[in-house]
Amino acid sequence: MKIVVDDIPEGGLSLDLSIEGDKIKGKDAGGLDFDFIGPVKAHLDLVKVRADVSVTGEINARIKLECSRCLKEFEYPLDINFYDFFMRGAVEDRDHELKPEEMEVNFLEGPELDTTEIIIAQLALEAPMKPLCSIDCKGLCPVCGADRNQGPCGHENADKTDPRLAVLKAFK
Repeated sequence: MKIVVDDIPEGGLSLDLSIEGDKIKGKDAGGLDFDFIGPVKAHLDLVKVRADVSVTGEINARIKLECSRCLKEFEYPLDINFYDFFMRGAVEDRDHELKPEEMEVNFLEGPELDTTEIIIAQLALEAPMKPLCSIDCKGLCPVCGADRNQGPCGHENADKTDPRLAVLKAFK
């Protein structure tokens, strides 16, 4: 949903959004590589600060991820609280070194603010880089590929030395 910045009332604008995951994935989703389980729900408060916009919000979504150790799919809840500040005007010098106070600023290059893009950015920031189905996931056996969470496969005590390095065992 696009909001014209000049149309935001003086007291601010409160939005409750429910977006189907397919619509988010269909948009240029910035490399989101997971599927959504149900709609993405968001509550956004937009406040105009002179010509700029302050956005605070809460996003709730359930996503489907693949465990990076055992490769099983699992459900992961995302409950995000965030704050963003959007300043009018484009960045004039792309090689400009940012000051610490500028790190939290986004730039608006047009008259509109796209709430879907804000939601996509927050989802991308909060999704785990190395998802685990559980903190104690044992993963797959490197010898036979069995899921170690299901039980032992018999390769626990197998020689794990890379065969290319076996010659080095002779040096003791």
